[in-house]
Amino acid sequence: MRLYLADLGHNLVTATSDTYPLGVGNLATFAQAYAKSPTPIEVAIFRDPKELKTAIDTAAPDVIGFSSYSWNHHLALSFADYAKAVNPDSLTLMGGPNFPLTEDEQESWIRTMPQIDMHVRGPTYEGERAFLSTLQRFIDVGARREGMWEEAVDGALYVHPETGEILRGDEPPRIRDLDEIPSPYLAGLMDKFFDTGLFALMQLARGCPFTCAFCNSAVKSNSKVFRHSFERTKADLDYIVARINHASPLCFADDNFGMYVQDEEVADYLGHLMERYDWPKYIRTTTGKNRGDRIIKVMRKAKGRLPMTSSVQSLNPEVLKNIKRDNISLDTYAEVQQELHSKGMQSYGELILCMPGETRESFMDAVDQLIETGVSRVAAHQLMLLHGAPLANPDSREKFGFKTLHRVVARCLGKYTGPTVVETEEMVVQSENFSFQDYLDTRVFHLLLTIFYYEDNFEEAFRLARSRGIRPFLIVKHMQDILDQAPKPFRDAVAGYLEENQQELFETRADCVAWAQENYDDLISGELGGNLLSKYSMIGRFIVLDEALDFLKRAISDLLDKDDHEAHEMLGTIINYYSAVMLHVPFSETLEHEPVWSSSFDLEAWRNSGYEGVLQDYQFDAPREFQTQVDQRVKATLLTRIETFGEHASGLGRFTRTMFAKDFRRNFVPSENQHAAE
Repeated sequence: MRLYLADLGHNLVTATSDTYPLGVGNLATFAQAYAKSPTPIEVAIFRDPKELKTAIDTAAPDVIGFSSYSWNHHLALSFADYAKAVNPDSLTLMGGPNFPLTEDEQESWIRTMPQIDMHVRGPTYEGERAFLSTLQRFIDVGARREGMWEEAVDGALYVHPETGEILRGDEPPRIRDLDEIPSPYLAGLMDKFFDTGLFALMQLARGCPFTCAFCNSAVKSNSKVFRHSFERTKADLDYIVARINHASPLCFADDNFGMYVQDEEVADYLGHLMERYDWPKYIRTTTGKNRGDRIIKVMRKAKGRLPMTSSVQSLNPEVLKNIKRDNISLDTYAEVQQELHSKGMQSYGELILCMPGETRESFMDAVDQLIETGVSRVAAHQLMLLHGAPLANPDSREKFGFKTLHRVVARCLGKYTGPTVVETEEMVVQSENFSFQDYLDTRVFHLLLTIFYYEDNFEEAFRLARSRGIRPFLIVKHMQDILDQAPKPFRDAVAGYLEENQQELFETRADCVAWAQENYDDLISGELGGNLLSKYSMIGRFIVLDEALDFLKRAISDLLDKDDHEAHEMLGTIINYYSAVMLHVPFSETLEHEPVWSSSFDLEAWRNSGYEGVLQDYQFDAPREFQTQVDQRVKATLLTRIETFGEHASGLGRFTRTMFAKDFRRNFVPSENQHAAE
């Protein structure tokens, strides 16, 4: 019996699904280990649409299963259609978290998908047992699709093809010991992905004890946390490090990594791998929502290569009540940030626009407060109504007065088996207390914040301003106020961002799809669409960098005392420093360029001291020159990432989030006469 399992990712613009397909890998090893079949089960897993099409054309599957997420649902459906066209007797299955919570919505949802025979419904993010029971039924009825419909299957939901009746099986129990799932790494199923440029993905624990209503991990069945043993995790890490390009990051699919005592043991071993192999250089995951003390321990063990993601989502008490979320106190939050920065580690704060009960004023105040706690970046996500998240339920929509519009999921469209495939998402752009104009204004503010306050990329300039009593929030807010005075290329970039933000929004999915089909070539080339915040922040950071630096200097200068000549001189020194050390597009040229920087201040000594004192304490007796140089490790990493994702703005956004801002700077060539005056 031939079994194909696909977690497809759009890849005609850039690789949108950038990790190994761990979920279908788990399904494959679980089926091979526990399915009772009179004939061998030949299993293949897929991420690349082209590879799957070739496989179907070469040897059609008996069973084909698809993972459904908001970013690949219609791509999966298009391949289900294609598999049926090649072999009408193929059994088509679909699972994943992209599924409504209420039974009425579930039944209407599955009726829109005649190409899917059965919907495999394990608990959220856990479908192995449901998949096994469905596959075993297929085997037991003689591997005949027609024998599947006589009675309900545990963990499955389907429309009877003859009667039109909905049949719903019981929900299977969760897996309490994740080692019950054989490792797809140790089974060799992931070997073909090591040379693709995708990122290795692991999961240490499943489940989330929090009940955040905007998240599809909030369902009750997902509240208990179960995990793999350390021995299994260690074996997977050893297997990966022996085969992976050591420039590649490591990703964990955990909801709260670092919050549990077992994570400390994992972090210890990661530290060992870093010392021995210099891998992983970056760890991408979601860190825990409490137990800051333990998360700090884990981050220390990970040698600063694991940024802390502090997802508060809102600081408004009314919002937190509406979304059923508890945050740690801001005082505790600030203590965590202070500890992180003292150890040279970074953390990110996350908010969500248009949350129920939020106002523009409370949102902006939250940004200011988060910055003041010491986070290295504040991300302001947009509220999406996801299938599987309580806020998407009809009663929540009505209660909170959500106004929603549809847009193309960033970079998620293409032509693979014939017709154009377009993924769309439903965005909240207005609520009772948050107008559409508020939405647009905060989007522009967040673009400026992302360009200039990303991972301390311009920290030296912000530190100088703070030493003169000017908070970072005030600088970015002033930038928004004087946008009409920014250099034209930078102003045009912001105007393009605002225009595209409105251009990409539609009342219905059908209208959105029609627009995408009409503008297909521009969307594929990257001229239109993509993750607009990522795309335009990449333009600001790497394409119009010179103009961005001029604007930053202008904004801070406006807020400095005009008679503080020393501060203005130091600001000019900092901006010139950025011009000398910051890499920008085209990287093929700037990676080879090694300019000389002249300065009266030892800026790097000030930074390396943790900004102890003020910059004027680090003044040289006379100006000095510094030769810059690109670190060869950084150069090799950048060239590898560019080859995989491209150098256009959309591609840059795919890989910069797994590197630190400091990785995009030249270093100074050490020299005995280049030191601060005593």
